[in-house]
Amino acid sequence: MRLFLGLPIPPDLTQALARRTQTIELPKGRRIPPENLHLTLVFLGEVAESTLPPIEHELSELTFAPFPLKLTSLNTFPRAGVLIAEVEPGRPLLHVQTKVADAMARCGFPPEDRPYHPHITLARFHGPLRLNKAHQTLPPSLQRSFIAGTVNLYRSNLSPTGAHYQILAQKNSTRLNKPPTHS
Repeated sequence: MRLFLGLPIPPDLTQALARRTQTIELPKGRRIPPENLHLTLVFLGEVAESTLPPIEHELSELTFAPFPLKLTSLNTFPRAGVLIAEVEPGRPLLHVQTKVADAMARCGFPPEDRPYHPHITLARFHGPLRLNKAHQTLPPSLQRSFIAGTVNLYRSNLSPTGAHYQILAQKNSTRLNKPPTHS
């Protein structure tokens, strides 16, 4: 199984991102379907099915408060041939990503060597793609924050038409500081 943990993106935002990518000409590219847009926290790769229970257990033990995410711009990873929406690396996001990475380390998945770079993959392409300032700048419909309140464990099923993601488990945020109740 090919697995990763990530944050789902609200449907209205995925549709707005999909519309935005339609305005960019991709050299031999393939846009990611809106239903597959997410923000990866930790990529696990190919995993034996026997490893699934400990991963699900660690996910079930995760605690975090809902937190805001904000898109900042569009950009590319030119060497990898990826069009992305950059996500502001705010302290709450980095904290949750670290907690998830630590949980997966307890399951035997070593942490990434590279620093975490939060982004949403929008398309994959072959060949040069340089975004001009107009393409990098987000329209008003995308210049907003949204609340992340769920971490999903995804299974990536690869096919000739692209990847299809299946949610195997999810953990919703918890309110860590509940207001006192009066009786």
